[in-house]
Order: sequence, then structure tokens, then C-alpha cells
Amino acid sequence: MKKLGITIMILIINIDVLGNSNDSIRVISFPKDIHFYTKLGPSYSQVEINDPNISDNMLFKPNPQSLLGFGFSYSWISLGISFTLPSTEEEEKKYGKTQKFDFEAHYTLRRIMIDLTLKSYKGFYLSNPRDYLNSWSRKEPYPQAPNLQTGSIAASFAYIFKPERYSPNAAYTFSKAMRRSGGSWMIGGFISINAVASDTSIVPSVIKQYVDSKLDLNGVVFSNIGVSFGYSHLFTIYRKNFIAFTLYPGISLQGVTQYSSLDGSKKEFSTLAMRNIVRVSIGRNGDKFYWGLNSYVESSTVKRNDSQIFLNSGHVELFLGYRLNTSNWRFMKGVDRLLHPRFLRFATGEPPQRD
Repeated sequence: MKKLGITIMILIINIDVLGNSNDSIRVISFPKDIHFYTKLGPSYSQVEINDPNISDNMLFKPNPQSLLGFGFSYSWISLGISFTLPSTEEEEKKYGKTQKFDFEAHYTLRRIMIDLTLKSYKGFYLSNPRDYLNSWSRKEPYPQAPNLQTGSIAASFAYIFKPERYSPNAAYTFSKAMRRSGGSWMIGGFISINAVASDTSIVPSVIKQYVDSKLDLNGVVFSNIGVSFGYSHLFTIYRKNFIAFTLYPGISLQGVTQYSSLDGSKKEFSTLAMRNIVRVSIGRNGDKFYWGLNSYVESSTVKRNDSQIFLNSGHVELFLGYRLNTSNWRFMKGVDRLLHPRFLRFATGEPPQRD
């Protein structure tokens, strides 16, 4: 572990050396450009169960269908639409069918990051059956839980302390670019309501023998309200290539309602719980074209005696974008005034200067 830590530190130092030139400009804006993009990749909601009786966590995933999306952004506003690509008959036989509604919105201003999610999934499969079923082979369908379902609605925000050293727009929305490495601490808060349920038990019968019988629930609902504190950084490599990450853990007051599948009893209690957001982005942010790979993971936890249930949601996207300059579009002066009202310029910045 010590050697691994030293290797990581050397890698980070080398990335910083490659990314920091004598150029004093750290963040570059494209205030008059409209950014058009397309993206491809799965959004997901996953249920992970940690139990003291088993060595490896059980991980339930939905059918791995991808989303194809198109959109555009200008200044701090972004609009897009996505389509779920259909799964094949072979995939549905192997992984089962998933019914889902998936909405994510991520707004990045100069000093503020806002994340909104609304998700509903039904139909999962156990992604690591070999940890429990020695006779299972990869040629067989995965053990499926067609009635297992999840739902979540969440909102979080983060205040960025040093926007002159780090731009979330450069890391995740590409309305800006960074030509020197930099980062910033963040602070904020969040609120969420989550649910995991099934018509019988959230633990499928095929592996129920391996877990604590006290985890035999057909539903759990947990709400969180709390504060978060974290850090974001973007490493530039030869100026236009980059690696960015955000680590944003939080602690919350959690209200839990559990429904037992053994006797139908209902239990309510409050506790402290953790919630985490992790973002990673890697790619190239040029003056006209940009591309890369972007990942967002939001994780909430609820505890049941010595067991824990993790509800993880997010996306992995491969994206490609192009910037269209609007310097000669006269009507954009009115658009700029609308998007940069005086009372919000502490967050949105000044509107672009046009002739």
C-alpha cells in the first residue's frame, strides 16, 4: 500500500508538471459560443447489500441499456434529450427486463454546482452470483429479481471557494476550459428520499440462505437531510488534455421506515448516515472540439442492525462536442442580459462583451 501511495503521488506531480506552463491564464471562457454535444452511455440505479455473514457484497444491477443523448449549452444553461436504446432478446434473457424512468440535471455556475436526480427502476439481476452459487456458469442467465424496485429523488448543491483556480464548467460541461491545473474546496448540503422494495423480499430466495434473516424486508424507505464538504481538482496534460475529479462526502440526519416480510411489522427510527458524490472526467477540451468520458456516482446508505443497504445511482457517458461562435449574432445581447441578471452575477459572472 505504501508503494502504491508513492506511485500515485509521483503520477499526480508529473501530471501537474505537464499541465502547468508559463502561461498565467488558468481558466479560459467561451462566453459567445454555443456548445453542441452528443453523448452515449448507461444511467443506472444499483442496490448493494453488505451483510456480516458473507464475505462479498451482493450487487443488484438493472439491464445494462445505454442512453443516446443530444443537447446544447450556452453560458450556464444547458438543454438536452436522451433516448434509451432497446435491449436485445438475448440480453433480456441473460439480465432480465428493466422498467425505468431516469432523470438527471447538473447545473454548474461559476461558484455553485447543483445536482438533481429523479429515478425509478424495476427489475434487477444479481451481478456476482459466483460468490454464492458455485454451480453457476457465465453461459447461464444471471439470477434475477424482476420485482425488486428502487426509487429516489435527490437534490444537492456545492459552493466553490476558489472559482479563479477551478472551474466545474471546464471539468463537466465544457462551457469553459482550463489550461493550467487547479482545484478548490467545496461546501454545501443535500436532501433526498429513497426507497427499495419488492413484493416478497428485497433479498431473492435463491441467495436468502446466505444473509442475516433480520434483513428479510419487503421494503425500506429512508430520507436524508445533511451537509457535505469536499474537494474538486482538474489536472491538465499538455494544456488541452485533462483529468478531473470531485469527492463530495456528506453526513445526514436520516429517517428510516422498514417493512418486515416475515410478520408485516413496521419499524421507524432516526440515525446518522453517510452520503457521497463522486465525479470523474477525462478527455480533451480544445478550442472548437471537445470529447471525453464522464462518470457521476451518488451513493446513499441505510443500516439494518449489522447489515447495510447501499443505493447507488449515476451515469457513465462518452461525449463529443463542438463550439459555435455567435460573435456576429446581434440578438444574443438580449439573451445575455436575461441569463446574467445583476442580482445573480456573483454566481453567473458578467455577461459577454459584444460590439
